[in-house]
Amino acid sequence: MFKKVLIITYYWPPSGGAGVQRWLKMSKYLSEYGWEPIIYTPENAAYPIIDHSLEKDVVHGMKILRLPIWEPYDMYKKFVGRKKEEAVYSGFLSENKPRSFTEKLSIWIRGNLFIPDARCFWIEPSIKYLTNEIKKNPVDAIISSGTPHSMHLIALGIKKKLNIPWLADFRDPWTTIDFYNQLMLTRWADAKHHR
Repeated sequence: MFKKVLIITYYWPPSGGAGVQRWLKMSKYLSEYGWEPIIYTPENAAYPIIDHSLEKDVVHGMKILRLPIWEPYDMYKKFVGRKKEEAVYSGFLSENKPRSFTEKLSIWIRGNLFIPDARCFWIEPSIKYLTNEIKKNPVDAIISSGTPHSMHLIALGIKKKLNIPWLADFRDPWTTIDFYNQLMLTRWADAKHHR
């Protein structure tokens, strides 16, 4: 009998790029080790890269849970004058190019008010949804994959409510990322974590 693992990831096909690869590939082989993966991902994510060819790598019949997410990037694009269909890459915070006042203001808002990232509005609805889902269909473990780091806060919330073992997969750096020192809360966070 398989154990069940809930994998919380923002990036899942049709997302393309590097962020989707690790858990898309690992989920294919978990059954060989006695684990049935259940994927939780946004229903309407704003992926910067779309690659429908990756959908063929999703194991047939795999359970995929989806919940709508509010993406602030549409608002950002309007504010800075970008086209609606234009992709916003997560690295836009660290792009080394001249910026307009509205772009600078948008970056400041993103880096200092959307904590830990722009997907923070998905945390509470996801905890509520997944807590109800897991009570009906229990899992044996949770894996969260970030960035975005909001995925880890979703997993933490579920762990606290249901006491399920949790593994956090930090794919990208949090405090060594190139724009870290530009954030308003950096000094406070560093002081708190170095006590």
